[in-house]
Amino acid sequence: MDRWKGRVALVTGASVGIGAAVAKVLVRCGMTVVGCARNVDQIKV
Repeated sequence: MDRWKGRVALVTGASVGIGAAVAKVLVRCGMTVVGCARNVDQIKV
């Protein structure tokens, strides 16, 4: 996944479920993630 390192991703539904899981994996791969969600309080940094 080195090809994703340093890139930016926009993840919708990032507070719970699949969106949250995808956002976490992308961060672990070195990407900068912008997370959007209806419930911003549930998004953990």
